[in-house]
Amino acid sequence: MKSLWYNLNRLFAEPKFHYWYILLVFMLPNLGMFYTESTGLLTRVVAVILPLGVYMCLLTLANRVGKVFWWVFPLVIVIAWQFFLLFLFGESPIAVDMFLNLATTNVTEVNELLGNMLSIMALVVLLYGGAIALSVVSLRCERVMGHSFKRTMRLAGTAVIFLGVWLLAINYVVDKRFKLQDDVFPVNGVYNLGIAVDRYVDGVRRVDDWRTFDAHAVSARSDTVPEVYIFVIGETSRAANYAILGYERPTTPRLSALGDSIVVFDNAVTMSNTTHKSVPLLLSGVASEGNMDSLYTQSGLIKAFASTGFQTAYYSNQRRNHSFIDRLGSEAAEVKFLKDSLLLAGVYDEELLRLVDDRLSRYDGGKLLIVLHAYGSHFKYNDRYPHEHAVFLPDEAISAEAQFRDVLINAYDNTIAYTDFLVGSLVERLDSLHVPSVLVFTSDHGEDIFDDSRGRFLHASPLPTYWHLHVPLVVWASQPYREQWGDKWSALVSNARRPVSTNMVMYHTLLDMAGISTVLTRDSLSLAGDSYCEPARLYVTDHNEFVPLDRAGLKQVDIDCFTARGMEVK
Repeated sequence: MKSLWYNLNRLFAEPKFHYWYILLVFMLPNLGMFYTESTGLLTRVVAVILPLGVYMCLLTLANRVGKVFWWVFPLVIVIAWQFFLLFLFGESPIAVDMFLNLATTNVTEVNELLGNMLSIMALVVLLYGGAIALSVVSLRCERVMGHSFKRTMRLAGTAVIFLGVWLLAINYVVDKRFKLQDDVFPVNGVYNLGIAVDRYVDGVRRVDDWRTFDAHAVSARSDTVPEVYIFVIGETSRAANYAILGYERPTTPRLSALGDSIVVFDNAVTMSNTTHKSVPLLLSGVASEGNMDSLYTQSGLIKAFASTGFQTAYYSNQRRNHSFIDRLGSEAAEVKFLKDSLLLAGVYDEELLRLVDDRLSRYDGGKLLIVLHAYGSHFKYNDRYPHEHAVFLPDEAISAEAQFRDVLINAYDNTIAYTDFLVGSLVERLDSLHVPSVLVFTSDHGEDIFDDSRGRFLHASPLPTYWHLHVPLVVWASQPYREQWGDKWSALVSNARRPVSTNMVMYHTLLDMAGISTVLTRDSLSLAGDSYCEPARLYVTDHNEFVPLDRAGLKQVDIDCFTARGMEVK
């Protein structure tokens, strides 16, 4: 035992061991991505060889590897994060959206995520915590790397770099799609970080550009006609788990009981698997322009309603995060974020009902729009609903791992049932007003829950899946609305089976249902119009490019899921 302890002490005090161990943990993401990425073989070879040579030379810049380690510690964080995300998503470099999520995610959400991924976190802590420990030992150790060893590593590293550069040049010739900033880690990670910083700074700098925008909203209806609209934006709610969309479990009893007063769109997809993109696109007409930068300069749906005499309210069970979501919500006359109060950090979505009740108690028979942004099915699932709403049990998974999928699905299905309770309760309130009223519900995106052999979990990955994209879309209208504007209702019914991109049509559909037109509205994008023309399905990439859905990085397993649903990917 003493001999083993003695040998371990010698090993941990050995500068060469420090060098090789830290080189290995630096290279782990590159080695993993050699197997996970769908790029060409030569691209993946370059992505291993070129960084290897650079790291080999980098670690010889000081006599103690620990010094270099702390010089480049921000890079170490990026490397460790990439290694973690490989386990989480199975592929792809750290995306721009992942960096931006740091600015739009609160500490509670981070703790919920990391606290429920014990095995992955343990591995990351073991490997990279070990590197931190060795770097400290290196700084305190009397022994340093010998000149001969450093010279040998520099020469070897330089040779590897030359080989990598040569292969890089060849790859640029043979693969026209190859880009160093997209396909080689950590270059792509640092490049995406730069884009994220630029976007964040741009958002802060241009925060008021939209105020001068005039959509020239015009209403075709009399000011004396009462109308009430509620637009509910769900969170992380995927269509596959909705009974009204064919799911075998009774997750939507209230919606299922609404009969002919509800239209369910079973062929609806979102254009983004991230909240900070999808929700602004739902609340504006930007998606139909195909330019995310328009969010800086254009007002949205709420302002268009307000410009034609509607009273407006925006209630959210999310936190403010200085995003486009906050700005578009702030267009309402009454704005409330439940989580502005730390005392309501764990509040359930039914608290939104109390805000709606208060607003409806002040309803004077005029025109009213309420937009709700729920917390819905955001992980950690079993924290999203009161215990008395737990229909499917058991619902408390030990950890967010594939072996606990059945329990995770139980909890997730409970969140869907709780969303059904929320939406059904809102319908009851609107119906009791006995005025023309409409409720529209959709979700920003869906979620992976270890659904196939890829073992993917959560959302917001650089490459989407079927489970992220197929979302629910439901429209309910009161009897007075259906009687007064039967043409709108008939169009909704006739378009129910047609392909829909939710972010593309929401602005146009809601305004059309309210008889409002703006310089941005298009009849061809309103589900409530006879001239609805199925737009090409688009996806907003990590770099904010609008690309056809079949170029979004979907795998064959995703395409098969769409096909099984009778949905085309085009």
